[in-house]
Amino acid sequence: MSEPVIRFFGKSDVGRKRDHNEDRYHFSEIYNYAILADGMGGRHFGEVAAEMTVETVKDKFENYFPSSIDAVRDSDQGQAVDMVVCLLDEWIRDANFQVWDRGQKDERFREMGTTLAMVYALPTCVVVAHIGDSRVYHLHEGALTQVTSDHSFVNSQVATGAMTAEEAQASSQKNIITRAIGTHRNVKPEFKIARVAKGDRLLLCSDGLSDMVSDDQIAILLGQSKKGDLILDDLVAAANEAGGRDNITVLMVDYSG
Repeated sequence: MSEPVIRFFGKSDVGRKRDHNEDRYHFSEIYNYAILADGMGGRHFGEVAAEMTVETVKDKFENYFPSSIDAVRDSDQGQAVDMVVCLLDEWIRDANFQVWDRGQKDERFREMGTTLAMVYALPTCVVVAHIGDSRVYHLHEGALTQVTSDHSFVNSQVATGAMTAEEAQASSQKNIITRAIGTHRNVKPEFKIARVAKGDRLLLCSDGLSDMVSDDQIAILLGQSKKGDLILDDLVAAANEAGGRDNITVLMVDYSG
């Protein structure tokens, strides 16, 4: 069986309520990854944290990605996964330190931070790394699964049974993040491995989408037989039609059949 063609798409929109965009993203079909960062901290410095994070990871891929991973991408994906997890763990921790250190040296940036969601795509699986409440979804045969688990106060309450999922969605505390890049000297990224097949799609999104559009609607829009850019246009439009309360960033990894 031939391998799938892996395509990447991305789009970001300021939304209808914000006057600037603190989200940042990047993807590379050469290095097979996509990254999204949703900046926070107010005073227009959230985008500084997001930009630093995305640029740090981008620089690592472009200058330090080992050719040995390319050599085993097809022949031993298990080994490739292990190597990528080790690399991303180091690179994300380095990005965290740089953002945190910037805040220690300049009080203006003391409160800034950012979420992170990223994927590295292999022929039959993806490595998913995340910090915060930006999400990664997996669409397989029309069924949508949330791969990541939000690092948020309300999600921890749901996990312990103190709050229902419906109460969490309606809570005024749902945007309280329990883990973020730049807010502490050290951070621990969470990793997941998702098996994929031809026809599958991965969606990375900031909470500007997931807070405004239901998973059921995301599944419908993500499953459309349209070009990738048009699907992302529809997702952004749906978030704006629902109120567009925050910046909206969406990236899609398409395993073409």
